[in-house]
Amino acid sequence: MDFSKLRTFVNVVESGSFQKAAAKEYISQRAVSQNMFKLENELGFSLFIRGKNRISITKQGEEFYLKIRDMLHSFDVEVNSLKHQQKEKYSEVKVGYFSPFEGSLLKQQLFDYNQIAKRYHFVVSEQSIENLISNVSLGLLDFAYILDYGLQNFLANNLTSMTMFQSEMIMGVSRLNPISKLDKFPNEELKKKPILYFSLENSKYIKRCFLETLPQNLKDLHIARVSSIEQMQMIVALDDAFAYYPKDLIDLTWKSESQIHFTPLETKNENQNYSIQAIYQKDSARKGKVERLLQTLKS
Repeated sequence: MDFSKLRTFVNVVESGSFQKAAAKEYISQRAVSQNMFKLENELGFSLFIRGKNRISITKQGEEFYLKIRDMLHSFDVEVNSLKHQQKEKYSEVKVGYFSPFEGSLLKQQLFDYNQIAKRYHFVVSEQSIENLISNVSLGLLDFAYILDYGLQNFLANNLTSMTMFQSEMIMGVSRLNPISKLDKFPNEELKKKPILYFSLENSKYIKRCFLETLPQNLKDLHIARVSSIEQMQMIVALDDAFAYYPKDLIDLTWKSESQIHFTPLETKNENQNYSIQAIYQKDSARKGKVERLLQTLKS
C-alpha cells in the first residue's frame, strides 16, 4: 500500500468525486477509479458505494478516512520538520493540541513567547486526544495541550502534566431558546435535546468526562460527537442541540458568537471546573527544558 493511493483516497473524500480528485492530481478519472479499486482490494473492505454519476463513502470508509487523514498530516509535518531542522540542539519543539479551544490558548501563548524570545521553532499539529497521549508517550511530541476535568485519567505511566489554564465548563444554548434568558442552565433541560461535543475521531473521552461531572440522575443523556466545530456551532445556534464549552476560552476562539448564549449549569454539588494540562514525559532527557518552556508560556 503506497502513500499515493492514500492521498488520492483523501482527495476523493474531500472533493466528493473521482472526477474532481483526478483534476486536482492531474491524472485521468479512470486512473483514480482503478487506484481506489486497488486500495479496496488491499484493505479487504469497500470504501465507496458507487452509483450512477455519483459516489458515497461507506461507514468503514469514513472511519478509515479520519485515521488516514491524521496519519498523512503527521507524516507531512514530520517530513517538513526534518527538511527545515536547524543545527542548534533542541531548537525545534513539537507540540500537539486537541480542539480549537486548546489551540487558541496555545497560539496566544506561543505568540507571546515569540515576541520576547525566538529560541525555539514550534511545529504544531491538531490530533485526537488518544493520538496526543500516544505520541507524547512515544516521544513524537514534546508536549501536548489536553482538556482535563480534574480526573487525570488521561495520563500514561511515563507522563506527567502541568496546568496551563483553568476555569469552568458552561453550556451553550441558542438565543432562540427561552433558556438563554436564564442565569443558570436548568439540569432537567439537558434531557430535552442532544448535547454535542467536538472530536476529530470517534473518541468518547469528552463524553465520559462530562457525564462523570453530573448528578447520578442525569447519566442517561443523548450525547453526540461532531467532527467539526463549525457544524457544532451551526446546530446549537439553530436550537437543535446544546453543547458544552470551556468558559474564558470562548472569546479567545471566536471574536463573536452572538447567536449562542453561554451559561453555567444549575448544579452546585458537582465539579464543573476544567483545566488545560500540558502533558509531557516525566523521565525524558528534555524534561527540564520542556518544564522551563511551559513555565514561561503560562506566566
